[in-house]
Amino acid sequence: MSPAPSDPSAWPSFAHQLALAERLYGSLGRRRVEDWLGTQVGRIGSAEFARLFSDHIDLPGVAPFDYAHRHVRVGGRSLIGGIRFYGHDIERPFVEVIAHDFAGSEGGATRLGPESLAKLADAVASEWSAFGPLHMRLRVPPDAPVPPNAHIDTHVFVARYSDMAPPDGRVRLTAFADPDEAMAMVRERFTVMERDEPALRRNVSPIEPDYLTELHGEGRVHAIVSAALGRASGEAEENLGAPVGLLAVAPGGVDWIDGDEVMEEVVTVEHAGHGYAASAQAAFATLPGNDPTALLVGTIDVLNVASRRTAERAGRANVMDYLFVDLPTV
Repeated sequence: MSPAPSDPSAWPSFAHQLALAERLYGSLGRRRVEDWLGTQVGRIGSAEFARLFSDHIDLPGVAPFDYAHRHVRVGGRSLIGGIRFYGHDIERPFVEVIAHDFAGSEGGATRLGPESLAKLADAVASEWSAFGPLHMRLRVPPDAPVPPNAHIDTHVFVARYSDMAPPDGRVRLTAFADPDEAMAMVRERFTVMERDEPALRRNVSPIEPDYLTELHGEGRVHAIVSAALGRASGEAEENLGAPVGLLAVAPGGVDWIDGDEVMEEVVTVEHAGHGYAASAQAAFATLPGNDPTALLVGTIDVLNVASRRTAERAGRANVMDYLFVDLPTV
């Protein structure tokens, strides 16, 4: 049996990602995609990768090796995928489809139309039936049509610092004196989210306290302070008053898109709706030490309308979507 191709050109599902990589990284983009796909292919049948799941999950009828990535061939088509659990919740299993060649000639064009999508869903549901997955997740362009049996999970937003909106002077970024103060702000925001937006809260989690403390020690946790509020309270320029929010950014990325990643951003309830988050991202883009050619990246849950608008106002663009497609019951 031949190994799974690690060349993204061999997989029609990578056409959009290859074009995006060239747009973001020029001639170096293709190599980034190749390296990322190579890592995913290396997880096929990998006991080491499987243990990342099996060491913590014990499901009936599931062997430890079942958590490894798989190269599935059916009806002359093939795919690479692996089991996942949304938010680490074993009650929300889905299959991450890394690559596939199920696009067919439908409607006079080669595309993943309804017939091809149904065949892909059948193959995925059958192969991972032991887990009872609810959905499969695909990477699609942001303008891709959403089938009736599918919904967008998250958006990927990206911008080069030099292309982001210029700072508007409405906020300044300063350091939190104490990481506990920063974490308290995050907890308060998520408590309100639990009350007012329970569906969104089910999909997103606050930054871990230990990680926030680590980022704080590295100077990566920024308090968002309002210049206008500071002046109104008579504060000196160097002390503009209590924070209205928090922005934490650290080196990271989404799949093969490397850059600085938004790890957490919240605005206090009493100061929400004033555009402080967008102003903070714009201000962050021009901080000393930031490479103007670097990318600011991050995923935004489809239910988080406020964060999506914030990213757009800050000059970041939606470049890729993760699409959940319902799977048939096997």
